[in-house]
Amino acid sequence: MRLLLPILFLAQLSACVEAESPAILHTRQEAACTAVIAAHIQRPASEVASRWLSEAGGVAQVEARDGSRRHICNLDSSARVLGYSHPNA
Repeated sequence: MRLLLPILFLAQLSACVEAESPAILHTRQEAACTAVIAAHIQRPASEVASRWLSEAGGVAQVEARDGSRRHICNLDSSARVLGYSHPNA
């Protein structure tokens, strides 16, 4: 019984943790893409505008623009940039 009590406590505690909302995750993914592209182009993040596009198979796509140049970031569910590309380049 003593062994069971800590397990029950942890189970109840984990039930209190809420999952991250999709809107918050999208915002974190946009911010991560903005930071990576800003570093890539060696410009301030304020000069990069990002918007969340889609998600498939656990990989999200975020578009980042610096002026007229377009970049697409691929990110995982922890908002880690897996890579980026330059479509129409």
